[in-house]
Amino acid sequence: MGATTVRAEDIYREELAKIGADDGRVVCVEALPGGAHHPFESAHPDRFFQLGGVESAMVSMVEGLVTAGFRVFVCGLGLGADTRVSRLPRLTVAYLRAGASVMVPHTQTDLAQLRSMPRVQIAVPSGAREIRAVLRGAARSGRPCHIRIGTETSDAVAAPWPGAADGDIPSVIWDVAAKPGDAADTDTCLVSIGEEGTRLALAVRERSGDLAHAHLVYVDDSHLAAAAGELARRHGRLVVLGGSAGPDGAAEGLRRLLPGCTVLGLSHPEPGGSFAADVERALSMAKGPGE
Repeated sequence: MGATTVRAEDIYREELAKIGADDGRVVCVEALPGGAHHPFESAHPDRFFQLGGVESAMVSMVEGLVTAGFRVFVCGLGLGADTRVSRLPRLTVAYLRAGASVMVPHTQTDLAQLRSMPRVQIAVPSGAREIRAVLRGAARSGRPCHIRIGTETSDAVAAPWPGAADGDIPSVIWDVAAKPGDAADTDTCLVSIGEEGTRLALAVRERSGDLAHAHLVYVDDSHLAAAAGELARRHGRLVVLGGSAGPDGAAEGLRRLLPGCTVLGLSHPEPGGSFAADVERALSMAKGPGE
């Protein structure tokens, strides 16, 4: 879309350092051993802990810090070249159970396990602005948050919405770029989740501007239930783009919550396919048979 992209984990670390300046309870635990300059370490060395691969010590430290009243954020999990992917879900769940928020790039944690922890918020931000807003919301609430980000990000790939700076993210973000009356004139609504899902939804809307577009950042059970009610009040047919596939994904969750609505899902690109092909598939799902 012509916008400069940045590394998503850099946005995460820089914003966390800014939040730490405003809130002395915020602590950063870095899971990646060694590495380049860390903005949180430079700004708040007394609240920065780099423990590398000493996993048992990290989890115990997180538990102690949370018990002492600190807001703990774990960074770098899964970024190291020597990290074994098979242990990431176990580590992620351990940190969340201890009460920390965890940034997890490029990986999928078992959603069933996440949903079994009712205090845990599940965030899939799209764009640098949403990453910042999710971090500020987690720091303010004190609730552990599972934050899944991509490799690179840009605010050009995000649903247009105002007022993100304070971290107050609504359950449903309505695309303010939609033409007046669009949402009322069509029964079908694109529901985007994450970087790829949002990029796909915006491309589909460029092809078919009469489609409504709603965007979800949080997909845990409580947020999804609130979103379901708001979506159903406006639309009877939902096409969910992005998010996780399977019985614990957002599309299946909305399908269970809204038995009176038609809920379709396109969670990941077709194997071996192209973005253009995904746009066509999504457009076909949105238009329905014979349209």
